[in-house]
Amino acid sequence: MRASNRWLAALAILALAACAQTQVSPWHLKLSHTAEGVVTAGSRSDLIDAVRNGCQLRIAWGARRRSDPNRTIEHVAEPVWVSVRDGAGVEVQLDAFMINLAVLGEPPGDHPARDRFGGTERAVSWRANLHSDGRFDAVWFDAATGDFIARVPQRHPMRWFANCPAAPAAALFPE
Repeated sequence: MRASNRWLAALAILALAACAQTQVSPWHLKLSHTAEGVVTAGSRSDLIDAVRNGCQLRIAWGARRRSDPNRTIEHVAEPVWVSVRDGAGVEVQLDAFMINLAVLGEPPGDHPARDRFGGTERAVSWRANLHSDGRFDAVWFDAATGDFIARVPQRHPMRWFANCPAAPAAALFPE
Protein backbone atom coordinates (compact mmCIF):
# COMPACT_ATOMS: atom_id res chain seq x y z
CA MET A 1 0.00 0.00 0.00
CA ARG A 2 1.40 3.38 -0.96
CA ALA A 3 2.03 6.00 1.73
CA SER A 4 -0.75 8.28 0.45
CA ASN A 5 -3.24 5.39 0.54
CA ARG A 6 -2.16 4.45 4.07
CA TRP A 7 -2.65 8.07 5.11
CA LEU A 8 -6.16 8.14 3.60
CA ALA A 9 -7.02 4.81 5.25
CA ALA A 10 -5.83 6.11 8.64
CA LEU A 11 -7.83 9.29 8.19
CA ALA A 12 -10.97 7.27 7.32
CA ILE A 13 -10.50 5.08 10.42
CA LEU A 14 -10.13 8.17 12.62
CA ALA A 15 -13.25 9.72 11.12
CA LEU A 16 -15.26 6.53 11.71
CA ALA A 17 -13.99 6.29 15.30
CA ALA A 18 -15.02 9.90 15.97
CA CYS A 19 -18.50 9.20 14.57
CA ALA A 20 -18.85 6.06 16.68
CA GLN A 21 -18.14 8.04 19.87
CA THR A 22 -20.62 10.80 19.07
CA GLN A 23 -23.81 10.42 21.08
CA VAL A 24 -27.09 11.93 20.03
CA SER A 25 -28.80 13.80 22.85
CA PRO A 26 -32.13 12.31 23.91
CA TRP A 27 -33.38 15.85 24.61
CA HIS A 28 -35.52 17.45 21.90
CA LEU A 29 -36.61 21.09 21.78
CA LYS A 30 -40.40 21.16 22.09
CA LEU A 31 -41.01 24.88 22.60
CA SER A 32 -39.06 28.12 22.56
CA HIS A 33 -40.78 31.42 23.35
CA THR A 34 -40.06 35.05 24.14
CA ALA A 35 -40.65 36.62 27.56
CA GLU A 36 -44.07 37.66 26.27
CA GLY A 37 -44.86 34.05 25.31
CA VAL A 38 -44.53 34.46 21.55
CA VAL A 39 -43.51 31.07 20.10
CA THR A 40 -40.19 31.20 18.23
CA ALA A 41 -39.68 27.43 17.69
CA GLY A 42 -41.66 24.27 18.30
CA SER A 43 -45.19 24.54 19.65
CA ARG A 44 -47.15 24.35 22.88
CA SER A 45 -49.04 21.35 21.46
CA ASP A 46 -45.71 19.48 20.98
CA LEU A 47 -44.82 20.27 24.60
CA ILE A 48 -48.25 19.17 25.84
CA ASP A 49 -48.00 15.91 23.87
CA ALA A 50 -44.59 15.26 25.48
CA VAL A 51 -46.08 15.76 28.96
CA ARG A 52 -49.03 13.51 28.17
CA ASN A 53 -46.63 10.84 26.87
CA GLY A 54 -44.78 10.84 30.19
CA CYS A 55 -41.58 12.42 28.89
CA GLN A 56 -39.21 14.15 31.29
CA LEU A 57 -38.79 17.90 30.82
CA ARG A 58 -35.95 20.38 31.11
CA ILE A 59 -36.49 24.12 30.97
CA ALA A 60 -33.73 26.58 30.05
CA TRP A 61 -33.66 30.35 30.58
CA GLY A 62 -31.16 33.06 31.26
CA ALA A 63 -30.69 36.64 32.31
CA ARG A 64 -28.44 39.57 31.52
CA ARG A 65 -27.50 42.08 34.22
CA ARG A 66 -29.12 45.43 33.40
CA SER A 67 -26.26 47.39 34.96
CA ASP A 68 -23.63 45.34 33.09
CA PRO A 69 -24.94 43.51 29.97
CA ASN A 70 -21.70 41.51 29.80
CA ARG A 71 -22.71 39.70 33.01
CA THR A 72 -25.03 36.80 32.16
CA ILE A 73 -26.32 33.62 33.70
CA GLU A 74 -27.96 30.61 32.06
CA HIS A 75 -30.06 28.00 33.86
CA VAL A 76 -31.36 24.54 32.99
CA ALA A 77 -33.70 22.83 35.45
CA GLU A 78 -35.83 19.72 35.66
CA PRO A 79 -39.23 20.25 37.28
CA VAL A 80 -40.60 18.26 40.21
CA TRP A 81 -44.24 18.92 39.22
CA VAL A 82 -45.75 19.30 35.76
CA SER A 83 -49.29 20.37 34.82
CA VAL A 84 -51.14 20.85 31.54
CA ARG A 85 -53.54 23.78 32.00
CA ASP A 86 -56.79 23.71 30.03
CA GLY A 87 -55.05 21.79 27.24
CA ALA A 88 -53.35 25.03 26.16
CA GLY A 89 -50.16 25.43 28.19
CA VAL A 90 -47.73 23.78 30.57
CA GLU A 91 -46.89 24.88 34.10
CA VAL A 92 -44.01 23.43 36.12
CA GLN A 93 -42.66 23.80 39.62
CA LEU A 94 -38.97 23.65 40.39
CA ASP A 95 -37.60 22.11 43.56
CA ALA A 96 -36.07 24.31 46.24
CA PHE A 97 -32.58 25.59 45.49
CA MET A 98 -30.14 27.08 48.01
CA ILE A 99 -28.76 30.43 46.89
CA ASN A 100 -26.12 32.43 48.72
CA LEU A 101 -23.03 34.53 48.06
CA ALA A 102 -21.03 31.53 46.81
CA VAL A 103 -23.76 30.60 44.32
CA LEU A 104 -24.21 34.17 43.17
CA GLY A 105 -20.47 34.53 42.58
CA GLU A 106 -20.50 38.27 43.11
CA PRO A 107 -19.49 40.71 45.83
CA PRO A 108 -22.35 41.76 48.17
CA GLY A 109 -22.26 45.37 46.95
CA ASP A 110 -22.56 44.24 43.33
CA HIS A 111 -26.21 43.35 43.68
CA PRO A 112 -27.94 45.73 46.12
CA ALA A 113 -31.41 44.39 45.27
CA ARG A 114 -30.49 41.23 47.17
CA ASP A 115 -31.16 43.19 50.38
CA ARG A 116 -34.87 42.49 49.96
CA PHE A 117 -34.02 38.78 50.14
CA GLY A 118 -32.02 39.17 53.34
CA GLY A 119 -28.69 40.05 51.75
CA THR A 120 -26.13 37.93 49.97
CA GLU A 121 -24.48 36.71 53.16
CA ARG A 122 -27.64 34.88 54.22
CA ALA A 123 -28.57 31.57 52.59
CA VAL A 124 -32.09 31.50 51.23
CA SER A 125 -34.15 28.83 49.55
CA TRP A 126 -35.56 29.68 46.15
CA ARG A 127 -38.42 27.96 44.29
CA ALA A 128 -40.08 28.83 41.02
CA ASN A 129 -43.23 28.20 39.06
CA LEU A 130 -42.71 28.51 35.28
CA HIS A 131 -45.34 28.72 32.55
CA SER A 132 -45.06 28.02 28.83
CA ASP A 133 -46.25 31.59 28.13
CA GLY A 134 -43.17 33.26 29.68
CA ARG A 135 -44.46 33.79 33.22
CA PHE A 136 -41.95 32.97 35.93
CA ASP A 137 -42.88 33.28 39.60
CA ALA A 138 -39.92 33.01 41.99
CA VAL A 139 -40.49 32.66 45.73
CA TRP A 140 -37.73 33.06 48.33
CA PHE A 141 -37.76 31.45 51.80
CA ASP A 142 -35.42 31.63 54.79
CA ALA A 143 -33.36 28.42 54.62
CA ALA A 144 -33.13 28.11 58.41
CA THR A 145 -36.74 28.84 59.41
CA GLY A 146 -38.78 28.29 56.24
CA ASP A 147 -40.28 31.77 56.64
CA PHE A 148 -41.44 33.53 53.48
CA ILE A 149 -39.07 36.31 52.33
CA ALA A 150 -40.27 37.56 48.94
CA ARG A 151 -42.24 36.73 45.82
CA VAL A 152 -40.72 37.96 42.57
CA PRO A 153 -43.04 37.59 39.54
CA GLN A 154 -41.17 38.07 36.27
CA ARG A 155 -41.13 37.03 32.62
CA HIS A 156 -38.40 35.18 30.73
CA PRO A 157 -37.79 33.73 27.30
CA MET A 158 -37.57 29.97 27.82
CA ARG A 159 -36.74 26.80 25.96
CA TRP A 160 -38.57 23.62 26.86
CA PHE A 161 -36.98 20.23 26.11
CA ALA A 162 -38.33 16.68 26.43
CA ASN A 163 -36.44 13.40 26.39
CA CYS A 164 -38.53 11.80 23.68
CA PRO A 165 -39.34 12.50 20.04
CA ALA A 166 -42.64 13.98 18.90
CA ALA A 167 -45.68 11.74 19.21
CA PRO A 168 -49.41 12.44 19.46
CA ALA A 169 -51.02 11.90 22.85
CA ALA A 170 -54.42 11.98 24.51
CA ALA A 171 -55.54 14.07 27.49
CA LEU A 172 -54.82 12.57 30.91
CA PHE A 173 -58.05 13.54 32.65
CA PRO A 174 -60.98 11.11 32.78
CA GLU A 175 -63.77 11.58 30.26
